[in-house]
This record gives sequence, structure tokens and C-alpha cells, in this order.
Amino acid sequence: MKVLNQYSALALLLLSQSIANAESGINQATASMFSQQEQQSTQDDLWGDDWEEEDETLSPWQSSGFVELGYGRFSQNNVTPSQQSMAEIRTQLALKYVADWGNINSKTDLLVDDVTAQTEFDIRELNLTLNVIPDTDVTIGRQVITWGTGDYLFLNDLFAKDWQSFFAGREDAYLKAPNDALRILHYQNGITFDLVYAPEFTADNYLNGERFSFYSPMTKSIIAPRNFPVTTTDKEQFSARIKTTINSIEYALYGYKGFWTTPTGQLTEGVNAGKSYFPSLISYGASIRMPFMGGLFNAEFASYNSTEDSRGTIPTIANGQLRFLLGYEQELFTNFTGAFQFYLEKTKDYNAFKASAPMPDLIVDEHRQVLTARFTHLAYQQRLTTSLFAFYSPTDKDAYIKPSITYRVNDQWQYSAGANIFLGDKQHTFFGQHQDNSNIWLRARFNY
Repeated sequence: MKVLNQYSALALLLLSQSIANAESGINQATASMFSQQEQQSTQDDLWGDDWEEEDETLSPWQSSGFVELGYGRFSQNNVTPSQQSMAEIRTQLALKYVADWGNINSKTDLLVDDVTAQTEFDIRELNLTLNVIPDTDVTIGRQVITWGTGDYLFLNDLFAKDWQSFFAGREDAYLKAPNDALRILHYQNGITFDLVYAPEFTADNYLNGERFSFYSPMTKSIIAPRNFPVTTTDKEQFSARIKTTINSIEYALYGYKGFWTTPTGQLTEGVNAGKSYFPSLISYGASIRMPFMGGLFNAEFASYNSTEDSRGTIPTIANGQLRFLLGYEQELFTNFTGAFQFYLEKTKDYNAFKASAPMPDLIVDEHRQVLTARFTHLAYQQRLTTSLFAFYSPTDKDAYIKPSITYRVNDQWQYSAGANIFLGDKQHTFFGQHQDNSNIWLRARFNY
């Protein structure tokens, strides 16, 4: 309660400061319009050439950051330890050093989290990029990497994701978790070769009961365990992409060797028997993206090969999958954009999977389908953004709706509100299991 009072006090302070800034800006606007030209002319006369010389000397250092207050709450009782989905103060400092030979990037967050009752120091980026080799960029260190063509649907992008941030209503940038990796980008004859090597596997920040509940097939109920037993691995990951654009059509090929990024397996032997783990995974795929009928069309394919169970007969290891995606985005009218996707997920060796499943009535459909729609409207010189993203699965008969509204007062102040709404007929389906995780959220941010 003490922490919440502090949040409330800070929120009032942020709001009052913003209103004061706005009123002050209106009162001063007229006077400043007439005085700026005169002042500028006088300064030019005073400083003359010296001022121009100073202007040319730019610092190689760039910095930015923000302070953000976030609060969210479940719309119904949940079995989680807290009924708050988000209650935090976050501050970020970003530094960049730019030189002829490359650059250094860092983004560091300090998070005071009342849901987990922890204060975290999170280095989201700390990397060195070198461009000393012709047509080649080499980046080493902690970095956020993403590729593929899907919108909130990831086929060939197997870099770590933060699903807890996504469901809590944090900014979309936090859906992409950082990876410790070496990335080499080489450009040759219009073709981009992109290789990523991670010496140690990075898993998703998946749901584990700490903040959100989920369905347990063992107990056939919604749970939020205080201790979700998972054993991980420190082995390496490889990702590769080859991309080119011909006649305005972007083509890409992908490859991945590593592990499922969520714990889709369960150990049955050894000292860790009973614990969930990350089975090995090899995947490959392709995508295209192109202008079409005034909009942008994309298609993507991926084949997931669960190499520890190539025949699909082991019920404690996820079966391989084939994933397909079709998407289209277009501005429907001025400042109003619509985007639509169709996603198909086919489970490989489905008959063997069904025959070996201990609870066949709970298994996923062989051809799971998901439809998505995104509508975005910009108003007031694009300072007000209203968005609605919706997932609907006709095979699972469940849905996930993400409405949000963001108002940017000026370059410093920004306010956002939204919700995460889960619907479904059954407790065990992909979105249906999260109905108790439905929540509403608010955020206030000051950029500096």
C-alpha cells in the first residue's frame, strides 16, 4: 500500500506538471513567435562565424531516456498471488557513441515492480557494432533482434520474446526480449546475409504463475504455481537469414538450430524427472513481402522439426509443426489503416500424437487456425493513436482482443491506456485458458 501511495503521488505530480507546461506554453506562444526572429538575428550578429564553427563540432555521444509509471489490474478474480497485472515504475537510460569505425549502444532499465515485490536492474542492450570490414557490420553483445513478416505472429523469428510484458500492457518494444549474441550482416550484390550466433540459449519470458495464471492438463484447472519447475540449457543457438529485393518484392530464407523457446517438453528420467524443459528444435522457412493493390501483402512459411521426437510418438515432447501465414495491410482512408492475417499451424504426425496423448480430448486441432485484424487511427496531428488488435481462432473457438489509446501531449509527455481481453468456450485452449488474466492498464511516460 505504501508503494501504491507513492505511485499515486508520482502520477499526480506528473499530471500537474504536464498541465502546467501546457498552460505555460499557450501563454508564451504568442510572445515567443514575435521575439524568436529578432533574438536569432541578434545572436547571429554577436556570434558570427564562431557560432557556425561550434555547430559543426557534434558530440559523438547521444543520450535519451524516460521515466514511466504503469498500473494494471485483472478484471476478475485470478488465482495469481496479486490481483494487479502491472504496478511499476520504470526508468530507462539509452546511450550511443558514434564513430567512423562503428558505434556503441546501451539501454539500461531500472524497474521497481510491486507485483513481484522486486527491484530489477535490466541491461536491455549493451553492444558494439563494427563496420571496418567493407559491406559488413558486426555486432557483438546484448541486443534485440527481430525478423519475419508477421504482426504479433512469429514463424521464423525464434528470438526470445517477453510474453509477460505483452499480456501486462507494457510498450510493444518489451515484447522483444534481448539476446546475448554475435550478429554478422554482409551485403553482396543486393543480397543481405544475416547470421546470428548465441553462445547460450535464451528462452522466452513465458507465463509461470508469477504474474499470470495458465491451464494445467495435470490438474485440469487454472493454476498459478509459486514454483514452476523448469530446467534449462546453456547450449548455443544459430539463426540465419538471406534476404533480397527484386522488382519491389522482398524475398527471404531462414534457418534455425536451437531449442523451443517455451518449455514444451517434460523430463521423465534423471534427477530432474517431472520438470519441464526446452526440447531441441531445427527449423527452416521463407517469406515474401510486396506491394499489392495499394497495400502491402506478405506470406511466410516455416517448418519446425522437433528432433527429439521425429515420429511424434513421445507425448512429453512437442511434435513438429508446419506454419503458414498470409497478411495484407492497407490505409483504408486518411490516417486509418487496416491489417489482416490468416495463420495456419499444422501438427506433424498427428495420428501418432493423438494415439500417444494421455488426454486426447485436450489436444490441439491438427490444423489450428487464427485470424487477426488490426485497425489503427491517427488524429490531432498524429498525437492521438487509437488501435484495436484482435485474434480469433475458429478451431479453438477463443479470442484475444487488445484495444489501446495513446496521447502524446508533447515531446516529453505521453499517456496510454488499454486492455487485454481473453474469451473462449474451454479452459484448455490457447487463448481460452487466459480468461482470468483479462486486465486493464494505464501508463504515463516522461521522455528526456
